[in-house]
Amino acid sequence: MNKTISNWSYVIKNCSVENTYKMSWSKSIVECCIEKHDTNEFTFSEISHNMFKYYWNQMMFVQPNFQQSSNPNNPPRFLNYVRDKIEEYKIQNGNKPTEFERVGSNIKIDYEHLNNILKRNVCFRFLKVGSQTFDLYQLDLSNNRIILNDVEVIRDYSDILFDLINFRWTQILELFNSSHPRISKKIKVTDRGGVERSSLSKFHKYLKLSDSVCFICNQELNDDISIDHLIPWSFIYSDDIWNLVYTHKGCNSSKSNRIVKESEVNKLEKRNYKLKQIFEKMGITDKQYEELKLGIENNTLRKFWNGFK
Repeated sequence: MNKTISNWSYVIKNCSVENTYKMSWSKSIVECCIEKHDTNEFTFSEISHNMFKYYWNQMMFVQPNFQQSSNPNNPPRFLNYVRDKIEEYKIQNGNKPTEFERVGSNIKIDYEHLNNILKRNVCFRFLKVGSQTFDLYQLDLSNNRIILNDVEVIRDYSDILFDLINFRWTQILELFNSSHPRISKKIKVTDRGGVERSSLSKFHKYLKLSDSVCFICNQELNDDISIDHLIPWSFIYSDDIWNLVYTHKGCNSSKSNRIVKESEVNKLEKRNYKLKQIFEKMGITDKQYEELKLGIENNTLRKFWNGFK
């Protein structure tokens, strides 16, 4: 195994844990590597943003008292801050659970406060396992950033690292929440029982404007048409036109709930731009146009793809 990945894996599997900070921290760093392809330097605010997202999504779709630390009477301050923000959001918008990917741009986050928590309690501790200190990144505390070693390797092995972090995070949560079943699903925010699927028939009149071939096999469409969620419905739990494509029914069935490749995300992003232009040329300005436009502007498809990974 590559030495960099071996060291990351060792730290993730063996670091001491009083809470889930280290897993959230490491997962955020990997996601930063995917989001920014032109640098190996990441600010604490960028890392805090992703961590806030992970905790927001878990708290929104799991019991508010779900324990992320060994001391239920003294929850981690980062968690308390996210919980307060969720309560503010619910007061203004109601109690319906909403993913951070959809509303994050409207949430005012005090990054200076969160960054101070990470600087004092996480950034240097993650590097230490027992008496060993691993050289995974350099800390530049005066500029509130880390400088990552072998960033290309982290990107190449991101799927493996995500799986490892999710599994380790699950183990930690099971330790802190012995009475809760199915934590492995809850850590990925995919355990939302009782959510019913709606008919997709209303999207035919929109998709046929731009989709003339199967999104999966690129062969001409026939009467055997299916509408597919590129990011699986079981993860996103909603029907959004920026995530829907025409496929053959057989191709749709074979795709299942796999993690799609970045090339497929790129392909759908291009389709979405094309469909938006068609809408504007035809004077279509209804709800589907507004959702498509907002999805493009907020880069929502790619945000959900990163979250799904």
